[in-house]
Amino acid sequence: MILKAKYTKSFFSRTDIVALLENVRLTMSKSSILDFDNSSRLTDNDYYNLTGLTKQQFEDLSTYSTTIRQSNVRSVRTCLAILLTKLRTGLPNQIIGTIFSLTKSQVQRSIHSTRTSLQSFVTQNVGFKHISHDDLVENHTTDTAQTLFGNNEKVAFIVLDGTYIYIQKSSDYKFQRQSYSLHKHRPLVKPMVVVGTDGYILSVLGPYLSNGKNNDAAITKHMVAVNAEGMNEWLQQDDVCIVDRGFRDVVEYLEQQGYSVQMPLYLKKGQKQHTTEEANSSRLVTKVRWIVESVNGRLKQWRFFDKVVSNHYIPFIGELLRLVCALCNKYRPAIASSNADDIKIAEAMLDKSKKGNLVQAIVENEGLINKRVIYTLVDGSSADQLKDFPVLSEEKLRQNTMGIYQLKQSPLYVREHIGEDSVYQLYVCKIKENLIKIKLQSRFSNSATHNVFVQYTLDGEISGWYCTCKVGARIVGCCAHVSSVLWYLGLHRLQNTSINSPRFTNSVLDASDLPDLDTDSDGSSVVEE
Repeated sequence: MILKAKYTKSFFSRTDIVALLENVRLTMSKSSILDFDNSSRLTDNDYYNLTGLTKQQFEDLSTYSTTIRQSNVRSVRTCLAILLTKLRTGLPNQIIGTIFSLTKSQVQRSIHSTRTSLQSFVTQNVGFKHISHDDLVENHTTDTAQTLFGNNEKVAFIVLDGTYIYIQKSSDYKFQRQSYSLHKHRPLVKPMVVVGTDGYILSVLGPYLSNGKNNDAAITKHMVAVNAEGMNEWLQQDDVCIVDRGFRDVVEYLEQQGYSVQMPLYLKKGQKQHTTEEANSSRLVTKVRWIVESVNGRLKQWRFFDKVVSNHYIPFIGELLRLVCALCNKYRPAIASSNADDIKIAEAMLDKSKKGNLVQAIVENEGLINKRVIYTLVDGSSADQLKDFPVLSEEKLRQNTMGIYQLKQSPLYVREHIGEDSVYQLYVCKIKENLIKIKLQSRFSNSATHNVFVQYTLDGEISGWYCTCKVGARIVGCCAHVSSVLWYLGLHRLQNTSINSPRFTNSVLDASDLPDLDTDSDGSSVVEE
């Protein structure tokens, strides 16, 4: 658009010229800093990278910040941006002050005034009172959880887990002792996260101290005993609490309150491996419980909680964490969603959980674990070896694993057995025509190996498996060791694709890697056990 002059001549006084230059100077000085008052100055990606919200979401959140006092130094939108940037990036106040052209004290006051103004937003989006029991049941319960543990009843499923927020060492010696975790060997506080089975955050309680008197079981018992947020009135008879093994000391207490508790079983003293029934039962629980770990990971994307929090913020950690949870509930999509196959998969898992492991029975009855055998090195680059092994598609692999975690681990286990010549070094003992035994290295210990047994039919199906690891007896899905063997032999080796090694492999030295002066080795590829 071409501007047309209204006058042929314009006269400026000395005052007008000074004011004009002052406006130009002010405009130029603002152009080098973040300006959230002018939404066109920043892109949608800029908003998300700095605040964790899109531009539209930021605009919506700003409508809740009506109690912030605007000053000549910073506006309401700038205050909101400062708080969100602090939570999203975890940067020190001095650096945030440089970014926004404010002093450290101004940044600190902006953070606390915005935190206070957003309390109504928080209470509307997180906490036991912000959502009804029926709403959680209808809209935030997955078909998988309902099929596995619902017993055809409309009950609420809540998944509980404590997370860690690391803090500075306190000069208050009593608090220093109470906040020191013997498990993590550092000071921290523990909020208790309560979520639905789709990842919707019902509430975050605490934070609690982290000494021996504040484990997950003790925290849960305290929550129920003091009726935190009126949770006892919110929960109903036979509602299902899904927890991990750290809650084992509170299971009986929760059941006495009328709730159903689902927890993975733990190994008893002297027990080295779960029975098939125990492993199957635990897999049903982990099929649902994984969601709370993903929620904790989402919360730690707000880097303020992933770093060591300054002692100045300890009184406000709970408020800030609940604010982030409210933002996730309001503006982020659900982590898990139901699809048409969920009920079918869950029903198949329930059916398999009632069966025994036939391959384990063969292995134990014939003493195949400790029997001396000769392992032969299988050349993974050749499809001529183990030609009768079934060809597996991605869909068939998922049917065997009943989850994606094991499939994600498979290439990593395979990489462990790739030699310097890029050949997959798989030591196999073919015991019977349709039963093979594979030796795999443990990813946790150099001295530990696992024996994997895979049985297959001549018509191209995997009929069973057994592994000597802790959960290797289960048939509701399989462990990562079995999955890696199925993935490599049944799919990857037939695709002629390589597995890339990490970039840091050759950049970090190993002092134990000394030249081998023994030249008498015959380089045999047969290993006897």
